[in-house]
Amino acid sequence: MIELLPYQPDLAAAVFRDLDPWDRLEAEAVRGAPQHYLGLFGDWHAVARQHLATVVLARRGPLGLRPFAVAGLANTGTAGLAEVAFLASDHRKHRWSIGRAAVQFRPLFLEACQNGGISRVEARCWADHPTAPAFLAHFGFSHQCDLPGTGRGGAYTFRLFALTL
Repeated sequence: MIELLPYQPDLAAAVFRDLDPWDRLEAEAVRGAPQHYLGLFGDWHAVARQHLATVVLARRGPLGLRPFAVAGLANTGTAGLAEVAFLASDHRKHRWSIGRAAVQFRPLFLEACQNGGISRVEARCWADHPTAPAFLAHFGFSHQCDLPGTGRGGAYTFRLFALTL
């Protein structure tokens, strides 16, 4: 059973400690340098309270809660526009849970958008990420354009996805 839990630093830190290698590479491409999981967690933690919605997704099993992902929806400062971020532990190991999490997070996400006056949500992913584009499409996002020349020295291409509500 998948649970959407209010943001809790200890549970979120567990996700970052076991971050999927592709999610880590994507985060490093965004930041332009290798990153320790504590730095990535610290960035998330610093803005989590400002998110319109932020949750830790966990599976409950015989050994208790096992957090496997974090999701956050943040206002960009532009009226009606928000960004969503989703980071997870090993995608191969948690593939079913990640897919199910998209379905379970969507109502909370839509409610937060409605309450926050959001009519467009954007998400970016590294073009080389093997699963992120499919995940965003599964969630209902449409590919808008590719953004070449991003990252340190313009070495990366990111894909912009959007969902208009």
